[in-house]
Amino acid sequence: MLPGFAHSSLGENGINPRSSAQRSLRRTVAASKGDSVRDGTALVTGVGGPAGRAVSNYLVEKGIRVVRADMRRLEDACDFRLLPPASDLQFIGALTHLLDQEDIGLLVPTVTEELPKVAQQREEIRRKGCAVFISPVEVVWTANDKWQTAIALLREGIAVPQSYCGSSKKELLETIPFPILSKPRVGRGGRGILVHKHEGELPDLISADRVYQEFLPGEEYDANLFAKPQGNTIAVVLRKTALKDGIVGNALEVERVEEKEVAELASRAVRALALEGPIDIDIRRGSNGQPAILEINARVGANVRSAEDVLVAMINTWRSQS
Repeated sequence: MLPGFAHSSLGENGINPRSSAQRSLRRTVAASKGDSVRDGTALVTGVGGPAGRAVSNYLVEKGIRVVRADMRRLEDACDFRLLPPASDLQFIGALTHLLDQEDIGLLVPTVTEELPKVAQQREEIRRKGCAVFISPVEVVWTANDKWQTAIALLREGIAVPQSYCGSSKKELLETIPFPILSKPRVGRGGRGILVHKHEGELPDLISADRVYQEFLPGEEYDANLFAKPQGNTIAVVLRKTALKDGIVGNALEVERVEEKEVAELASRAVRALALEGPIDIDIRRGSNGQPAILEINARVGANVRSAEDVLVAMINTWRSQS
């Protein structure tokens, strides 16, 4: 058992032939002429959310054609395509069809639930000539599971809050001092986060679908990174100046800051877990002033317009592969 941790009772864990053939022919011709075999069209998923909107708007501003996709129909979105939710068995087939149909050269998934399925297909997507910057599937699964993220980071000697995941209230109280923060083991967007100030605010029965952590009272940061497979990482640190629920929740306002200690911690986590592509990491300082990692999103973050270096790196990497 890892120090400061208790055992969890929860365990791990349609292609258009015509357009595909036409696409292959166009690329063969382009290659024979010495031209780029990649197209200047990007597909961004989850454009109904803040990360998807941020990325798609930025790409359009840079003169890149963007096909916007979401599982909900958005009447005001230009060049919009409807995709089934990630839980639908037809999701990958529909996504693959869209990549072929629109001759997509860059895929940017921004929905947490989509990430494992896209990661599982990333090499097949790349073989189509479409760039996608995403971590290996096993790394994505770890990042999506907040308990497994904490365990993996602790094993690498990277600071995380004292944490517990299981069904024993007694073990929880022996592991973590108050105040205690709890959050869904698998979740996104700051949903379901609670701060328990004393034992009376804890539920009578706890379960392993939530992670309980020491509440860190210091400043909170949003580290935005772009990591290449060879380990080169760009890191931009944003300080969260206002949170949706007061002391927790999504950032309502951020400011760019120079926090070398925070940037280095985030970069260490990226290297330790072998993360790739755009990454969003929440970090907070404890009562001792030391930063610790709260959670990792293996995708572009909602505040990326305040950290555009990440998007510049993504576009430059895409174009360098052409």
